[in-house]
This record gives sequence, C-alpha cells and structure tokens, in this order.
Amino acid sequence: MADRMLGIAVRTFSEPQASLDPAGAVYWLADGVEPGVPLPQAVFDTAHVAVDPETGAPVSSVNPVLGVRLSDLPNNPTSRDRVRARGVTYRIHDVQPDGVAGVTIILKKG
Repeated sequence: MADRMLGIAVRTFSEPQASLDPAGAVYWLADGVEPGVPLPQAVFDTAHVAVDPETGAPVSSVNPVLGVRLSDLPNNPTSRDRVRARGVTYRIHDVQPDGVAGVTIILKKG
C-alpha cells in the first residue's frame, strides 16, 4: 500500500519520462556507466530543506536531491552509481531511505 501511495506522489511531481522528453528524463547510471537506464518516475529538485533533529528548525541545502521509489531503481543505490538529471551528471553523496518504499538520494555535481 505504501508503495502505491508513494507512486501517486512521485508520478505527480516526476520529471518527464524518456519516451516523452529524452533530454529532460532522469537516468540511473549503475556503476557510473553511460548511457544509463531511464527511470520511469523520479522527483528531482536542485535544492532541498531538511529539519535539524536537535532543534526542529528547517535547514536549507544547495545539494540537489532525487526522490524515487526503490522499486523503480535497477539496483540498490551505491556511491559508485551516478544520476543524470536535466542533462547534468551527479554522484550519490548520501542515501536516506524513508523506511517504507522510497528513498531520498542527496546528490553532488561531478
């Protein structure tokens, strides 16, 4: 059930699919290998806001993030994988599972 609910949210805010817009799609580069696998649904944002666990205050970051269902990834994310979104390739800096069906991946350019 959680996977289906997350799927609705991801689908609503997702980047375009490769069949509709190859340049705008999100690609998963397992072990950094081009050309990568287009992800069917992924939410990409150039910056994000997190909450400081100590104070509860919002903390903004300039790191881009990728939100995706684990079932949409070809493999579990590792530091060797890369993501190409909006024509830019990013390396995986941190992986934050939501504990149910999704993951937020913190990215860095390069």
